[in-house]
Amino acid sequence: MTTRSIVFPIYRNQANIPSLMQAVANFHARYEGDIEFVFVIDGSPDESGPLLLNALKTSGFDYKIIFHSRNFGSFTAIRTGLEHASGEHVAAMAADLQEPPELIVEFFSILEKDGADVVFGRRTGRNDPPITRVLS
Repeated sequence: MTTRSIVFPIYRNQANIPSLMQAVANFHARYEGDIEFVFVIDGSPDESGPLLLNALKTSGFDYKIIFHSRNFGSFTAIRTGLEHASGEHVAAMAADLQEPPELIVEFFSILEKDGADVVFGRRTGRNDPPITRVLS
């Protein structure tokens, strides 16, 4: 069986913790527990870290949680997660679930069929408010 890891950078995701935990539970069930979750709390000033720790304590999930001393940015948080991940196949996913979790399932499937060494996605369209598009 192939071991999988998913890395989640966490910054200002307090409101997303319940939906994130549901997505994690779905991954756990889909892969029959053959998956680990690596959460990197990237100096988040809100209650993301404590809420996540509390939710994970009794979850039964295989997880690692790393706390950065301050906010280093999403890419550094992902790199930290990759360094701590032990899966043969590793994915990174935003904690606010801005990408559909089904993409990770599809990516793992491609990797496990030896269809590619690396799989990534690119957003082709956005429905963000105008101010968000301008600032992006």
